[in-house]
Amino acid sequence: MQIPFSRLPGYNHLFLDYIYNFEKVQSFYNYDYKKDTDYIRAIQGRQNTYLKNAEFDRNSIADILKIQNKFFNAGEKAMQNIELLKNENTFAVVTGQQTGLLTGNLYSVIKAIDALKLSSRLNNKFPEYNFIPVYWIEADDHDFLEVNNINIITKENRLLNIEWLEGNLKQDKYLKPSYTIVFDEYINSFREAIKENLQQTDFTEVLIENIEKVTRQGMNLPTSFARFLNFLLKDSGLVFLDPTEPEIKKFLIPVFSKELNSFPETCETVIETTAALEQEYPPQVKPRAINLFFKHNDNRYAIEPLPEKIFGLKNSRQKFSAGEFFDLLYAKPENFSPNVILRPVCQDFLLPTIAYVGGPSEIAYFAQFKKVYNFFNIEMPVIYPRTNITLIESRVNNYLVKYGIKPEELFDERKVSSKVITRVNEVNIDKIFENYRDELNANTYTICNEIRKIDKNFETFFKNKVNKFLESLDSVKKKIEDTQIKQNDSTIEKLHSIINSIYPDSIFQERYFNIVYYLNKYGPDFCEYLLENIPTGEEGHQLTYLNFTTQSQ
Repeated sequence: MQIPFSRLPGYNHLFLDYIYNFEKVQSFYNYDYKKDTDYIRAIQGRQNTYLKNAEFDRNSIADILKIQNKFFNAGEKAMQNIELLKNENTFAVVTGQQTGLLTGNLYSVIKAIDALKLSSRLNNKFPEYNFIPVYWIEADDHDFLEVNNINIITKENRLLNIEWLEGNLKQDKYLKPSYTIVFDEYINSFREAIKENLQQTDFTEVLIENIEKVTRQGMNLPTSFARFLNFLLKDSGLVFLDPTEPEIKKFLIPVFSKELNSFPETCETVIETTAALEQEYPPQVKPRAINLFFKHNDNRYAIEPLPEKIFGLKNSRQKFSAGEFFDLLYAKPENFSPNVILRPVCQDFLLPTIAYVGGPSEIAYFAQFKKVYNFFNIEMPVIYPRTNITLIESRVNNYLVKYGIKPEELFDERKVSSKVITRVNEVNIDKIFENYRDELNANTYTICNEIRKIDKNFETFFKNKVNKFLESLDSVKKKIEDTQIKQNDSTIEKLHSIINSIYPDSIFQERYFNIVYYLNKYGPDFCEYLLENIPTGEEGHQLTYLNFTTQSQ
């Protein structure tokens, strides 16, 4: 089942047009992801441009990937895919994400699944070519507070954020690239918090053992990220690329050099495209004069041009002459890294990318990059929308059925709360007691008319008894109302629990929860279940109903 993106909050307008009205935005992209003919054109384009200005060959990149993936505990299929990369008829389906703890948010895993499924689909459609799934580990980023924590649902059905801080201290500013950050002794507290707050199931022990394996002291974030994904997806064939490898950065010297030599041309091309986009869509990214970072004294700084051919590091006093800076580039290219604008160019300079699997925001910002690709003489790939998904557990579905709620209504808490209360309060206490009073008063009037014929004193006596009964009736009504309020409170509390599992803190589930919660509840085969049951290429937000049974001890 799926819900059209346009009926849900949080999707940018450009993304909606990309899905439903591609002709409106096609000038900002090279290809339409829905057309097989465009994949053929993309293949031909990559054949003509891949490695054109590179100082490496397919064997060189494959050899590095073999070393990296063996270190990441890759399976045999991944190694076979890397070997295929040496062939000129092999192309890559690429996706990527920052190196979050235990893979970060759920959509990091969904991206991997999409890359696997799209590769398989293209292999079936175009058997004369090979398509391999590649996961770009974005390990140069320094947004540590975005990746150092996970969200789970506790055994008490509460939302809980669990974080790890290096040295157990929060810094005012984080400038260290994530690949330089290694787990210290405080990672033990992170693991313990997970163990203490998850419901104990038949799968908990194995899960915690594997979490311990990928969060050992001394291990860095990209290694942890890749090894945990390999544990989740087993021998799926997914190939990882860690761009922080010095040899990889050496391959990227031509890209970095051109950016430094030609600034601000990249920036101006993005500004030109953004001006056209802004007539209807808000831009996603803002270019810099130089779209590169430099690592200095273990911190990552944006490079900015200064007068007299000087390069400076933003928010520092460090300056370099042009000659010094280019000497550093050729001597230590691993200290340079791209920003969000230049990262796709680097990715597709290194790989024979045929398609990139990205989320709604990525699809929107790729619209700003077409001319950047052209400037670097690289073919912009097919931009393929990742699956957007909400997982519906049995307890959630049972609640929805009981109260006649459509899943999409859970994304509007006020509306669905009103609907549930109305459903619960189908018994209108005020109206029932009001009708009863009216009937009693009418009967009392009739009886009094008859009693009066016998003795007026009995009429007064009878009215007093009726009034006392009405007073006691108010007490009964209040007790019933109190009971109903408690039932409402319990129902609303349950509703909040349901909403928290679907739309926590008004954020889509896939962008909030870590997969650990689901692995603990449904077991290590959970990702295989997703691989088999999640459709790709659909034009709506997918609702996947989980048919597992919780295995509690």
